Amino acid sequence: MQLIAIRPKSKRKRKGAKIALYSAAFEIGESRRHNSSFSEFCKNDCGYKNPTCSIECNEQGELGRLLYIWRQNGYLIRYFKNQQRKLSERYGLDIRGAIDRNNQLLDEIEERLLKKDISSFFIPLYNRNPDGKVFHPELKFKSKYYCEDFENWIRFYAVKFTDEETQTDNYIITGGSIKLVGVMSEYAPIEYEESKQDAVIQYLIDQEITTRDKIEKITI
Repeated sequence: MQLIAIRPKSKRKRKGAKIALYSAAFEIGESRRHNSSFSEFCKNDCGYKNPTCSIECNEQGELGRLLYIWRQNGYLIRYFKNQQRKLSERYGLDIRGAIDRNNQLLDEIEERLLKKDISSFFIPLYNRNPDGKVFHPELKFKSKYYCEDFENWIRFYAVKFTDEETQTDNYIITGGSIKLVGVMSEYAPIEYEESKQDAVIQYLIDQEITTRDKIEKITI
């Protein structure tokens, strides 16, 4: 696993930023164990033509990988076709309409995520405290973006990392999904995203990462 700094990039800005954004980059197979909605596309249609899932689209970690795949019509057509019943019943859209909406959402989310306030983009994954079987639920977050025109189905999942010296919150993106269901447990590939959050939390614990400076030594 790698951690990649998304912003800020320059040392001067990095030192002055109150909140920093990072992204996890998983080794080949580490985040592909589940037969997710990416599997068939990555194997057969990826533009990098690598049958084993190349890390070339992962140069900015899970954030970069998701933004790349979610812009590919081949992936979107396959995904929305497989989820056509949910798409029609919940949103009243055909595949073409869903792709147009998805691209609009991505445009707005990319602008906000990369250029605006990070802290207002994430909310806790759980609305209330789960049972004791959940691994560090207080560190698990999901994206919050309310589109004025229609419901947002794009989700990014993240781990909140609090610098113990400055008490500033930072976020590490661990994955994401196009969420056409009500709750994560209704669709296995979405539920699987939480295990990737678990992996990143365990990585921080194992590496004894407690400050942003320690992350920067890894990411830069």
